[in-house]
Amino acid sequence: MKLSFSTEVVDLDHQAPNRNKRESKYFWDEMYQLISAGGFRKIDIPYEPKWDFGGRSGIPRTRRSIDIKFGNTEGYLKFLSENGIEGISSVHLDPTLFCQGALPMFFGAAEHFGRDAIQFASEAGADSFILTATPTCYAVRRTLGEASEEDFLKQMKELTERLADFAEEKGVRLCLKNEYWGLLRGNRITDFMKDMKENVFLDVDTAHLSIAGTDVREFIRENKRRIGSVTLTDTSFKDQEEAYRQVMPEFPAKAATWVFRDPGFGMVDLKACAKAAGEAGYDGTFHLNCRNSAAICRSILRARYYADHVLNA
Repeated sequence: MKLSFSTEVVDLDHQAPNRNKRESKYFWDEMYQLISAGGFRKIDIPYEPKWDFGGRSGIPRTRRSIDIKFGNTEGYLKFLSENGIEGISSVHLDPTLFCQGALPMFFGAAEHFGRDAIQFASEAGADSFILTATPTCYAVRRTLGEASEEDFLKQMKELTERLADFAEEKGVRLCLKNEYWGLLRGNRITDFMKDMKENVFLDVDTAHLSIAGTDVREFIRENKRRIGSVTLTDTSFKDQEEAYRQVMPEFPAKAATWVFRDPGFGMVDLKACAKAAGEAGYDGTFHLNCRNSAAICRSILRARYYADHVLNA
């Protein structure tokens, strides 16, 4: 089983203590060594242009930051190799950041930075560019103005297909991730993709699908021709308060809980999901994601233990 580890393990948005440390290059330089020591040779990178807006360059989550600190993508890959990381498996862009004004602003920014992220993924030799299918429900509804959700989804479909064509030109698969707090949560993405071009694939995110009430293994079987990426995330969260509608659905207002857990610490049968993906013909990388961990080093070691003693057992 080919595995990668996501640097989304680092929470840059919601944990105040030592945040300046996590925004510094030396923190990330050591992070690669820790991930390598945990036995992972490939990483996944979330692409977050907002760090450019503030003039930051220590956080390796944009092409600009990487160019400033390492000269170019080639220099970054060389540095990773010297620190035990053999390459980048995927790049993930969540366009929720761009829900700051009118819809034209959102779609313009999403396309601009989507192309930028795809270009970086191509230069880095990544297999896939993962695009969050829609921003959060709250963010979309705040941005709609006089438009309807149907109008938004129509434009989102058109944008996705343009980006998929560009990704195909660059030798990268575009995979849509339908998060539990988006307009296309759970099985809703199936109808959305029904008439889309064949170069648009699915990223199967196990925790997000589970929270939305979807049978993950059945979802994999029904969409086996579209699967381009599998992200193994765990959770114990049951959304009984419609947290997906809230301002911060990752931190539900009425539930004292972490939505995401380290592999094996939630209720999702990740081994069964991986087996179902294999039986459906998927032979790509499985991305282990301990999203926004409160204990990064423990998460790396827990993920390695789970990989060795459960996934590969």
